[in-house]
Amino acid sequence: MKKVIIFVIFIFNVSGFLYAQSNYGYYGNTEELTVDNLLELHKEFNSNFNSIKGYRIQIFKGSGNTALESAEVLMDEFKEENENTKAYISFSEPYYRVRVGDFRTRLDALNFLGEIKKAYPSGFVIQDNIEFIVLPKYQKRHKL
Repeated sequence: MKKVIIFVIFIFNVSGFLYAQSNYGYYGNTEELTVDNLLELHKEFNSNFNSIKGYRIQIFKGSGNTALESAEVLMDEFKEENENTKAYISFSEPYYRVRVGDFRTRLDALNFLGEIKKAYPSGFVIQDNIEFIVLPKYQKRHKL
């Protein structure tokens, strides 16, 4: 009797497994998902975001009545010395911060910090959301 029960359970399990395998990949009336469709969905989703996680160098943090003026002066000085690197002022109560650069890797940020360390000795690398920039080697390949 035990053997019959085990056999019946085995048959039900196998038939359920085969049924699941036969319906795998069936989407009903919806369009079949292809790699091209998935890539288009991915591009559309990512077009809504203007920033990605990356790194910046913080060169100023101050609070008080003159902090905004000091931050603006420092940012202008930085822009004059480093024309190809963007600088940003941010405010998170009660501090104004000046952060520079849009680095994808910490190593890139550390290399740039080494270049500006003499002018900004209190500078340090910090993780931040950076502007999404298209790298030159990808512009040619993907015609962006």
